[in-house]
Amino acid sequence: MADEEYLALLRQGADIWNKWRSNNIREGDCTILDLSKANLSWADLRWANLIGVDLSGANLAGADLRWANLSGANLSGANLSKTNLSRFDLSGANLSGANLSGAKLEGADLRWANLSGAILDKASLINTNLTDANLNHAVLFETNLSYSNFYRANLTFAVLSEVSLFQTNLSESNLSYANLRNIDISGANINFEEEEEYPHRYPYGDLAMPNLKNAKLIRVDLYNANIKFANLSNLDLAYACLADADLSYSNFSGSNLSGANLIKTRALGVDFTGAKLTGACLDDWHINSTTKLDDIHCQYVYLKDNERERRPSSGEFAPGEFTKLFQKALETIDLIFADGIDWKAFLLSLQELKAEYGEDNLSVQAIEKKSGGAFVIRLEVSSEVDKAAIESNAKLLYEQKLRVLEENYRNQLQDKDREIIDIYRQHNTRFDNIINNLALAQAKPNHIEIHNYNKAESTSMSESYQSKYDQRNANNQFVDTAQSGSNVTFNQQNYTPEQKQNLAEAAAEIQQLLYQLAQTNPTSTEGFTEAIHQEIKRNPTLKARLQGALKAGGLEALKAIFNHPLFSIPAETVKGWLEAE
Repeated sequence: MADEEYLALLRQGADIWNKWRSNNIREGDCTILDLSKANLSWADLRWANLIGVDLSGANLAGADLRWANLSGANLSGANLSKTNLSRFDLSGANLSGANLSGAKLEGADLRWANLSGAILDKASLINTNLTDANLNHAVLFETNLSYSNFYRANLTFAVLSEVSLFQTNLSESNLSYANLRNIDISGANINFEEEEEYPHRYPYGDLAMPNLKNAKLIRVDLYNANIKFANLSNLDLAYACLADADLSYSNFSGSNLSGANLIKTRALGVDFTGAKLTGACLDDWHINSTTKLDDIHCQYVYLKDNERERRPSSGEFAPGEFTKLFQKALETIDLIFADGIDWKAFLLSLQELKAEYGEDNLSVQAIEKKSGGAFVIRLEVSSEVDKAAIESNAKLLYEQKLRVLEENYRNQLQDKDREIIDIYRQHNTRFDNIINNLALAQAKPNHIEIHNYNKAESTSMSESYQSKYDQRNANNQFVDTAQSGSNVTFNQQNYTPEQKQNLAEAAAEIQQLLYQLAQTNPTSTEGFTEAIHQEIKRNPTLKARLQGALKAGGLEALKAIFNHPLFSIPAETVKGWLEAE
């Protein structure tokens, strides 16, 4: 507790205090000056000699401390909020747990100071010297650290989210476990003398670059940080959180990113050459054809958070396998239909996409049927096209076509629309019909893999591993996926344009006829069958289309058209009708 005699002397002003102190207190005995927990808020302490004074827990909020000497003072737990300490000599001072929020510390000397647990949020530390200072667990939220020197400072577990690091020196500092969320260290450079050799120069000039040479960043939290154009090569970033961070065009070559969180990290054009990625989580990370993945050291990765979806599921990547797999993934886009798919709507949207981006730039590579009726359609695209634009357009087009088709269904079915629409949707999402529907949509011969995941999914990396890591989520409609295993492979036939047209037109005409018959002949399968038979006999155009479908796809084509949920007509029966005189 503050000595009332000392406190009364100090309140009389710096002249009286300094004179009394010089006459009565030897410099080696200054620790006896107990002003702990004193209330000195808004006090005039200009020019006061406070060297080595115990001010722990004191209230100095708003006090005028200009030209005061606080060297070696004990300010632990003191309230110094909004205090002006600019250009102060606070070297070696004990400020642990002190409240310095909003304080001005521009040009202050805080070398060897103990600031562990101190609150420095929204403070100004421009050009402050914090060499060898201890800021363990300190809070520097929204603090301006421009031009400051943190050489060899201890910043473990410190909170530096949204701080300004304009030309800040953090070389050899320890930032392990620190929280640097939302900070902007774009253009950061760990080695200024190598700048001439560094290919990505920060567009706003070298002065914006904080120096992180030899900094320790183990388990550092860089969530949502801006780290574009930075040179962070050869750093230890093990278990760092880089989720949602933008690393675009930065250099992370040789850096240790083992166990790092790279969920939704934007890594376009990043140089990861020689980096370590073992155990990293790559859920929905965004890379492109300019991202360098050469000589990656990686035994395994996770494709989902909380160490889920390990790849490979067992064992380790063979040398070069990681690079090969993820570079291949750059040429695909995965579209997920979590609630099932209307194939007619998808095929119509696919045709428009092909027309816009060109037949050679876009094709269906694989289809995966998941449990619960979900589908994943993997598109193979040219590396030159804008994948984000294709994904966005695919979603938009599908939703547009779906709305139009559903409106048409309602108009056709009138009072029975909901019941029949549900039946039609079930039929249209039958996995059996994918083959025929895709035959109508593909413009050229293609090898399409169709994966059915109703059985237990394989976990072998070598069986089938295809994924996309270049695009963002789109309202959970079309998102990234990474799955393995397959049990069905379909080689599409090489249909001529005339055969494709016959297949498409026959299928469309039969579908239309079925819904008309559903209203007028709802009582029996026999009634449907006979009505369709008569329509084929009566309508030579329809008959010719079905004959073309039979010629192009055989009985399988007829099965796909006539295997309807309202009834089922054997393909052999239809074939007999078509061959009859």
